[in-house]
Amino acid sequence: MFRYLWRHKAFSTVLLLLFGVGFYLHPIAAWAGLAALLFLRLTKVHSLLLIYDLTDRAALRHVRTLATKRAHMLSPDEYGNVSDEAWDKHLNTFIKKTLLPEFQRRKVDHLLAKDPKRSVARLRTRINRIIDRCQPAEQTVEFDDGMTGREFELYCREVLQEAGWRAALTPGSGDQGADIIAEKDGRRVVIQCKFYNGTVGNKAVQEAYAAAAFQDAPYAVVVTNSVYTRSAHQLAHKNGVLLMHHTDLPRLELIVTSGAGSH
Repeated sequence: MFRYLWRHKAFSTVLLLLFGVGFYLHPIAAWAGLAALLFLRLTKVHSLLLIYDLTDRAALRHVRTLATKRAHMLSPDEYGNVSDEAWDKHLNTFIKKTLLPEFQRRKVDHLLAKDPKRSVARLRTRINRIIDRCQPAEQTVEFDDGMTGREFELYCREVLQEAGWRAALTPGSGDQGADIIAEKDGRRVVIQCKFYNGTVGNKAVQEAYAAAAFQDAPYAVVVTNSVYTRSAHQLAHKNGVLLMHHTDLPRLELIVTSGAGSH
């Protein structure tokens, strides 16, 4: 806690000088002044710590939804570009609608009013760190750009198995487009694997949707090493199909438990 008190050297220097002069002139007044300054400073620190504690609790309570939103908002678009603007905007809304009312109830919101942009940026950073801490450990299975389509399916299956899924490859015929059927905690997911050099289009979305219906699975997923076309994103959104990059596979449980992609 006391690291907050001495963060600014100027504050420390002035405080020590005033205390030295006051102690020389009137020791009791100097001690009283020092106690008052420490009380005011500690009160502010307590309020700051309360803000951080409330932020941490809310972020942990909603970490699954936040992680899913971040994964989708920070995924590459059809041109391979990643922008954090949408994610920052989403976090600002989360802070305004979820955190601010609690800050106001606990009467600590005034600390954000002095420099709101900087304060919100700090809260965004804190929330991102909490999401990072709750992410699954890195998988030991390695991705290879030179693998074949079938090797990519095997890779995806191994990643899912490491994440605790019962994942099985389909025989390749009569599966109506399913490459992997994964199950965990009563959830059944049909996955279409697309190892492409170009963009993945509507056909993959249609195949995944049809395969999920055929396999009586509530979740349809397309996973690729590449990016999706805009029309594929639109069709997937319309039909409740999840479009994922292969690096998202360890978070599959987090994504499906949030309700995204069910149909």
